Amino acid sequence: MRATEHHLAALDVFRGVTIAAMILVNNPGDWDNVFRPLMHTYWTGWTFADLVFPWFIFIMGVAMPFAFARRHSHGHQLMQIYRRIVKRVVLLIAIGLLLTVVATWPAVFPLRFPGVLQRIALSYLIAAIVLLHFDVRGWAIIAAALLLGHWALLALVPFEGFPGGTLTPDHNLAHHVDAIVLGRHALYHPTDPEGLLGTVPAAATALAGALTGHLVRTSVDADTRLRRLIVGGVAAFATGLVWSRALPISKPLWTGSYVLVVTGLAMMTLALLYWVVDLRGWRSWARPFLWLGVNPLAIYCLAEVVGHLLERSWIREDGGRTTPKAWLFWRLLEPAFRPLAGEWASLAFGVAFVGFWIGVAGVLYHRNIRIHV
Repeated sequence: MRATEHHLAALDVFRGVTIAAMILVNNPGDWDNVFRPLMHTYWTGWTFADLVFPWFIFIMGVAMPFAFARRHSHGHQLMQIYRRIVKRVVLLIAIGLLLTVVATWPAVFPLRFPGVLQRIALSYLIAAIVLLHFDVRGWAIIAAALLLGHWALLALVPFEGFPGGTLTPDHNLAHHVDAIVLGRHALYHPTDPEGLLGTVPAAATALAGALTGHLVRTSVDADTRLRRLIVGGVAAFATGLVWSRALPISKPLWTGSYVLVVTGLAMMTLALLYWVVDLRGWRSWARPFLWLGVNPLAIYCLAEVVGHLLERSWIREDGGRTTPKAWLFWRLLEPAFRPLAGEWASLAFGVAFVGFWIGVAGVLYHRNIRIHV
């Protein structure tokens, strides 16, 4: 969605911040030396790294009421809208599979079917169907039903001789479903983080974003908009923390408590950015994130491809081969940061990589190139 279509610069900035964070988290200089907040939790709990992917889905949901309202105002019929939705879903899944091929080449088979873009696509599809056929109250009811239904499945359905409610890294219903449906086409370390069952609460994350978008879109003034975002964010976050006593916060499972915690933090972050960027007009610092925010998926996909290519052994060194990433990191960055902890050199590589893609996004922005997926 173009920046001018939702009249909320903070949303584009938030999207750009999220893409920058995704690139940073995925591209440290040395995986053995990474600051804890930039590492995903293994099973339960959360770090900053665990926020960025659901935040992107949430932001996608925020933009959906604006996009669909615009299409209705332009006279688009339901089938026209659905054709566009299906085209986008198919394209996202195809690109996601292509990224998997690039990451695993030449050991492509068995090809992993789940992935980041695949989860975005399916969440978007489910949320779009709900938005097109139900009113706002229906959105909220269905989002709650998806979260509670997912919890009920995890808590009540037995599998492989284990009772319902078994939620260990090696034994849980999500892992069991992926094993039956996808077989070798899924990850098992410990559970595929983009597996099938987790798509249900991920769609609820998109619907939470859509509800937030509706609050933003229907606010009568700036103060009301800001208040709604803050109150809603605090309420969602607090509810998620309370729920986590019964259902652990887990990104690999994408539990309902995790959805509410990340949604609450997303709403409060959007409120802060709205106050800074839209109300106070402090935009100079945010310009790089705005560039990223208008071409988010294109920049993310390009960064993923280049990141994987940098880890191929193409450079001859000392009678063997090394990767461009290893050469850049160990020959240039690591010696410069040697007096400090190794995490700082690793972080410097990630920041430099993000900076490169901000430059690319800036060129696209100033040439008015918008790559829509």
